[in-house]
Amino acid sequence: MSDATTYENRYPEWQRWLNQFCENWIFAFLVAMAIRHFCLEAFRIPTASMEPMLYGDPGLLKGDHVVVDKLTPRFTGYSRWDVTVFQFPRPELEFGNDARPALSATGDRLDDPLFHPLFCRNFVKRTLAVPGDVFYFSGGNLHLKQPDGTFQVARKPARIQEALWQEIYIQGAQAGYLPWATSGSSSIVGASAGLQVTLGDQPVTFVQPLTNLYVKPGKVRVTHLPKQDDGEIVEVEMTKPLFTARGKPGNVWDFDSWQIERLTAKDLDAGHGTVLNQVMDEWEGDLQFRATPTVIEGSAILRYQQGTAHSYELHMTAQGWRLVGDGIELGSGSTSIIGTELRFALLDSQVVVHSHGSELARVTIPDSDPSVQRVRLTIMGSGKLELGQVSLWRDLHYCAKGFLINDDKSWSHHEQLKATGNAIEAAKAAENQRLIELVRRHVRAGNELNARQLKERWGFSPETAITVPAGCYLLLGDNSPFSWDGRYWGWVPEENLRGRALAVMFPPQRWRIVR
Repeated sequence: MSDATTYENRYPEWQRWLNQFCENWIFAFLVAMAIRHFCLEAFRIPTASMEPMLYGDPGLLKGDHVVVDKLTPRFTGYSRWDVTVFQFPRPELEFGNDARPALSATGDRLDDPLFHPLFCRNFVKRTLAVPGDVFYFSGGNLHLKQPDGTFQVARKPARIQEALWQEIYIQGAQAGYLPWATSGSSSIVGASAGLQVTLGDQPVTFVQPLTNLYVKPGKVRVTHLPKQDDGEIVEVEMTKPLFTARGKPGNVWDFDSWQIERLTAKDLDAGHGTVLNQVMDEWEGDLQFRATPTVIEGSAILRYQQGTAHSYELHMTAQGWRLVGDGIELGSGSTSIIGTELRFALLDSQVVVHSHGSELARVTIPDSDPSVQRVRLTIMGSGKLELGQVSLWRDLHYCAKGFLINDDKSWSHHEQLKATGNAIEAAKAAENQRLIELVRRHVRAGNELNARQLKERWGFSPETAITVPAGCYLLLGDNSPFSWDGRYWGWVPEENLRGRALAVMFPPQRWRIVR
């Protein structure tokens, strides 16, 4: 009899089965741990900072759960625009349900490996600047220094850009909502998903404010201004903005008349709170108008006007099209655009025309700051224009805050929080000021900063551009107004990067590839 047979027969059948069962599960556990550590791992999104790409919520089963590739980046590294999971780069201690800095005001470490271990939080943001980049932010865009010394807006690859366009208006999405104004002999009629426009002596103007507003679909609290009560909870969406509260009709885009407040915004920037009016006050400049022309009688013009600085017009007839910028022809075609989806966009200091499933024109245009030169969309010309599947989309817009643009106003805000008497808020404000100073010292090669240098604006022009140190990355949230990110605590070291988000795996209705 062989040794193996002798061993097997040494124990009763139930024990042999139990041994085999345990061996299989232990092996499976070890394999699973190896996969989790080296290859793939699931993470839950707890905050609103990456919406609408990734939904976040402090509730355990309410935020998106993503699967993260930890293996491939070990060989390929991390690239601009990657949605990246990383460990928070500053040491923290657990403090109730939150965290607090593990450094005292004098810089001493407060953690203890036995009684007060470090609280290691994993965040998810988008990689914007990589080692060696020289950059600044303006008009909601990242500008990068080129080899010839000039700066250019960082442009996203087509597949990423397509995923990041966000609809802010869809004709017919909400009955009775027609955000177009007419005057003179012009008129407009809204159909289920389209528009019928009679072009006269005055343009038809899109009147929905083009602010950097994002509203997660669902419930918000709305309060009529001036605020006299606690308001009312209503359900809205970006493309279904109308509501009725306390018997009054309202619109989420109307910040002058209504205060709009999120109910479930576990945004990490506690100083901002949840009132959209206070954080989404910048103006959008990168827009895309989509429609399918079905009738063009005469000549119709789609026009983007950038304040008093520039204008870009798409002239359309039944026979073809022309693109005109500041009175100069930039492109033309003799192929009819009737019956196919038309896209007309201002994007990353370019004007783009897309039709028949392909790009017809892409022309670089001068930079424009939408906060100064606000964009206006109009339809003009003569004759009749009918459009189907009408919608308007916006691109990501990065707000300049934190160490990028730190001025007397934001510094005073920290001082006010410190003076409130609330120990938690005072500690956070002091930590934010200290981190901003540390980051600015790092940018200035460790030099001491005077009072003016602590508060002056950085990273908003070629003259104030910032260089990313070796081995460091700048990561920002897509939902820029609600994101506590690298603008506040600076660079993320390469060793803190954990992996690249691949897809949303839960909840099932949100399954999608992460771009």
